[in-house]
Amino acid sequence: MNFIYLIPIILSLSGFVLALYIYTTKKSKEKRPLVCPIGGMCDTVVNSKYSKFLGIPVELMGMGYYALVILFYSARMFSFEMGQETVFFAVSFSVLAFLFSVYLVFVQAFSIKHWCTWCLFSAAFTTFIAIFSVFITEINLIPLLVEYKTLIVIIHAMAAAVGVGATTVTDVLFFKFLKDFKISETEKSVMDTMSHIIWVALGILIITGIGLYLPRTLELAESSKFLVKTVAVGIITINGFVLNFVVAPRLTSIVFNGNEQRLLTKKQLFFKKVAFATGAISISSWYIVFILGSLRSIPLSFQTGLTIYMTIVLFAVIMGQVYRKKLAKQNPYEI
Repeated sequence: MNFIYLIPIILSLSGFVLALYIYTTKKSKEKRPLVCPIGGMCDTVVNSKYSKFLGIPVELMGMGYYALVILFYSARMFSFEMGQETVFFAVSFSVLAFLFSVYLVFVQAFSIKHWCTWCLFSAAFTTFIAIFSVFITEINLIPLLVEYKTLIVIIHAMAAAVGVGATTVTDVLFFKFLKDFKISETEKSVMDTMSHIIWVALGILIITGIGLYLPRTLELAESSKFLVKTVAVGIITINGFVLNFVVAPRLTSIVFNGNEQRLLTKKQLFFKKVAFATGAISISSWYIVFILGSLRSIPLSFQTGLTIYMTIVLFAVIMGQVYRKKLAKQNPYEI
């Protein structure tokens, strides 16, 4: 019996109890407020619109994750035989859960602007479990990645396709919703759901990308296609944080045009410009990632490829601003 596996088991058990406490408190008929132990705003956070991801309560997702971790490491502690594939899946799942917890922390910091102490405890549990999984769990990673390269490539390509599709649909809906010159709460809710799909696709894209990179580090480090694609994924990630945590919370307060007889404030006008710019950056970058992923290589140097990519993104941003100004002409009160 290997008692070192008690560490993730205890962490997961604590996380499960915590998630169960949050869930039962929210569902209580007495409607008791969730009290934070260190003076946070737990009740505000766990009852916000961000408390669900793809329609599923976040605490239920947490309970499911912690239960799987408990089962996995209990089996490991009692030396239950399992294949390297199962171990690899468990480690990958822990890393994905860690990335999701980072997303939730950013939501608290930039969107809700309140902290839930219990949620931060859960994020800490997830972080330590991920660290344990990566550095303590015995796994022959490189041979396994080589063996399942084809499957990883397929999942990687599917993630890119889903990202491109969801981004395209989001932009189409964005312009469709602008027919009445504003973004309503219902319309923003639809866009939030599409945003969740994009985040899932991006997370899978990054993890599978790492899986493809590790067995070929020297080769890919000299590949201009890989380097440009990596830059594009990095920009998608940064742009996604700006779009979701800075712009999106303000969308419903921005009048994009229309009948209100008042000037936009400088702040509203700024975020209006940013909304169009981030949308343009997102869709152009996702398409570049998808196209590069479909090619074996590109007959260009990294500098040339990067210049072309940046030019495409810049063109997309300019076209987005041109369309914004076209809408603005319908409103003489907008600067």
